[in-house]
Formats: sequence, structure tokens, C-alpha cells
Amino acid sequence: MTLSTSINIVAHATEDVPKILQKMNDVFSIPTEKILVSSAEGHWGNEISLIKVDCDHNESQELLERIITNLKIAEKKNLLQSISNSFDEKDNFYIRLNKQSMCKGSISLSEHDSIRIRFKPIKEFNKNNKFKDHVIRLFTKK
Repeated sequence: MTLSTSINIVAHATEDVPKILQKMNDVFSIPTEKILVSSAEGHWGNEISLIKVDCDHNESQELLERIITNLKIAEKKNLLQSISNSFDEKDNFYIRLNKQSMCKGSISLSEHDSIRIRFKPIKEFNKNNKFKDHVIRLFTKK
């Protein structure tokens, strides 16, 4: 099964964008040259940086395993209990991570001011495309 990933982060004017980029490299092993940063204007006219990364199959597989391995046991259990809510009808897996935790060098889940990650399985003709089963196995692996 082939996998691609897109990572999206919104950084506000008060946040240190170079630090976020460096921590993405440190924590997720994403080369800084793969990271695209664009500017936007917020609702109140404040500057916002939009950070986006697209990962290929090898990077995606490594990132998925790294995230799941480094989550706390309680977070893994909670996410696993509601794992169906993290998948859409096309079998894309969505996860939101805490941006502040990443900046401190760790990985944890968060719904607010988060790093939004979508893992997209690329369906292969005449193959058993069981991405959801693969993700569940990663969560339950000792």
C-alpha cells in the first residue's frame, strides 16, 4: 500500500515560525526544504503563516509510525477506542497534534491550535487496501 501525507499548521504573528520549522525537522524528521510557508491575513487583520508539507510514501510511513510510537499510552487507548472517527469515507486517516508540545520536543494529541495531518492511502488496483487495519495494528503493536 502506498501512502501520502499532508501536514498543515497555522502559525499566528506571535509565534516563532523558524522555531516551528526547526521543531518539525527535529520531532518529525521533515527536511526544512520540504516545508512551504505562505502568509495570510487573519480575521482581525493580523498576519498568519500557513505552513504546509507534503510527504511521499517513505516519509509518510515513517511519520505515521513515529507519531503512534511516541503518543502516551492513554492517548493511544483513547484514540483507538474512537478510531473510526479518525477515518473518512475514502479511508484517509486524520490526526491532530499539539503544536506547543511539538515545540517542546514531544508528540501529543490536541483539538485546539493543532497540527492537522492527513494520511492518504493510494489505492492500488487488485490489491488488498486495508489501511485502517494497518493503522490499528500500529496502535496495538507492543
